[in-house]
This record gives sequence, C-alpha cells and structure tokens, in this order.
Amino acid sequence: MSHVAPCNDAELALVLGIEGWLAREEIALLMACAARVPAAQAIVEVGNYRGRSTVALALGARRGQGARVYSIDPHAECVGPRGGRFGHEDQAHLYANLTRAGVGGGVNVVSLGSLAVAAGWAGPPVGLLFVDGDHRYAAVRADLEAWKGHLASGAAVLFDDCDFPDVARLVRERLTAGELDERGAAGKVRWFQAGDGASPPLPAPLATAPAAPAPPG
Repeated sequence: MSHVAPCNDAELALVLGIEGWLAREEIALLMACAARVPAAQAIVEVGNYRGRSTVALALGARRGQGARVYSIDPHAECVGPRGGRFGHEDQAHLYANLTRAGVGGGVNVVSLGSLAVAAGWAGPPVGLLFVDGDHRYAAVRADLEAWKGHLASGAAVLFDDCDFPDVARLVRERLTAGELDERGAAGKVRWFQAGDGASPPLPAPLATAPAAPAPPG
C-alpha cells in the first residue's frame, strides 16, 4: 500500500517501551504488514506475552486500513524455549499496555489456546497470521495447520524466532512444499505469502533487514 506512511519514531518508541524481544526492525515489519490488511479481514496473532507485538500490529492496522487484531494467548504457566517464564500475570500487563498505547479498541484479546480458537473461528478471513506461540515443532505445525483454512487469498503469514531450530524446520518444509512464498525478513521474523494473489514488496530496508542477536527469553 504505497499511500501508507512508514511508522514514525514515536510509534517505535511506544512499542519498544513494552517488555518483549522484538527488535526495532522487526516491529517495523509487523506494522508495515498490518497496514496492508483490508478492514474486512482479520489480523490473528498467536502468542502475545505482554503485548509488544500486539501493539505493533494494532498501530500498523490503524495507520493502514483499520483491520481488527485478534490476539490469542491462554497465558498458561510455562517456560519458554529460551528459558523465559510466562504465566497469568502477563495478561494484566498486556491489558495495561494496550490501554497505555491507546489501541485497545482495535484489539480482541482471546484467552484460549490457538487450536480451540481456530476450530470455532467464525470471524472474517485472516489477512495476516503472526505465529509466535509454542516454538516446538509439533506446536508450530499445529498452529499453522489450524489457521491455514481461514487465510484469505494472498494472506501474509509471519513467523517469529525463525532462528529457533523447530521453527526453522517447519518453515523450510513448507517452503519446499510450495505452500509459502517468502516475501521478506527482519531480524528473526520472516514474512511469507500464502495462496495466490500478488503482494508488492516492502521497502528494501524492511524486506532485507539484518538478523538480530537471539533474545534471552
């Protein structure tokens, strides 16, 4: 969408002020992709922690065409693949951060597992799917399988933590099978297009941003 202005420093600073691991260039990529999603389609985020990515998606959608963000996370007690601890207290921070950023009106927080939400999905076609939940291979595969039937033609599919072996394996397999068409990357986030339909490339600084160091979380 050439008429969508790039995110500004104030928006980036707002998102970076929220606890999380997305780097500046990764935030910019999420915002740019969210801005492309038509208002009649949904943005679905699997995994949100305390809302850094959620706010980035919501700001991008607001700057673009106004698509609604559905942010899915049961906030069950668990230990992440890099040793970080997650749980119910993160949800309170999520709501506070959405309110502080002024984007709560454009976000539906769904406190259930991704597979359960996908099974009962009655919302609009999904124009952007951001997968950042359980990083174990079976879980990443299950998330993609559960949601791919809800994707709009030419939808954007983004995976976080593509430096993690199980995520990289799933991505590699789907690329080999021709199910995904890689469109760009920023740090450890990779952006793909699913199905048919054409999507113009993002500006070069976003499409080819260098990889960021792996986070400790």
